[in-house]
This record gives sequence, structure tokens and C-alpha cells, in this order.
Amino acid sequence: MFAIVRLDRAVLLCAERPLNGAAAPQLHGILDGAITEGASPIVVDLVSVPTIDEGIVAVLAAAADRIGHSGLCLELRLAGDRRFRLKSAFELRAALAQGFPEAA
Repeated sequence: MFAIVRLDRAVLLCAERPLNGAAAPQLHGILDGAITEGASPIVVDLVSVPTIDEGIVAVLAAAADRIGHSGLCLELRLAGDRRFRLKSAFELRAALAQGFPEAA
């Protein structure tokens, strides 16, 4: 469901299909592992994802808060060449509202 690319300390996480609550545990595990390992940057590329649901938003929001507390940023990429550097769940939800208004 997710493609993961690691380069040195950086992690790029990519998906290309609709993401729903069934994908949330896998996404949580990937992000939790990257955060625990001290990956930087952590980039989540949702450019080719047509829809997400609240379960995915919740996982991303929790990761943004956790990363922000460590002084780092979660990088989010959405369709339309939109890129965000996020440090909180609030910022994450605001960014997702631009690409997935039905889920944010």
C-alpha cells in the first residue's frame, strides 16, 4: 500500500490509491518507526492519492504533533504542487483541507 524510500536519515513515504482506516495501522507503524529512528526529514507524498479518511488524518496528525515536539517537521506533499512543513496536528489538518476537504 505504501512505497518507502530511505536515504541516509531521510524517509519518503508514498501512496497512490485511496487511503482509508484499513491502512491506518500500517501508516502508524511506518511513521512511528521513522520517528523513533530519528529520521529527518520525514516526507509523506499524497500527490497521487485521490481520497483519505479520518483514520488516516488522525495518524498523520498524531505524527505531526510528535515530530513537532522534537523540533522537526513533517513534510507533506499534495496534488497541485502543494508542499507543507508541519509541526502540529492543527497545521496538518489545515494543509489537508486544501487537498482533501472532505477528510480534514
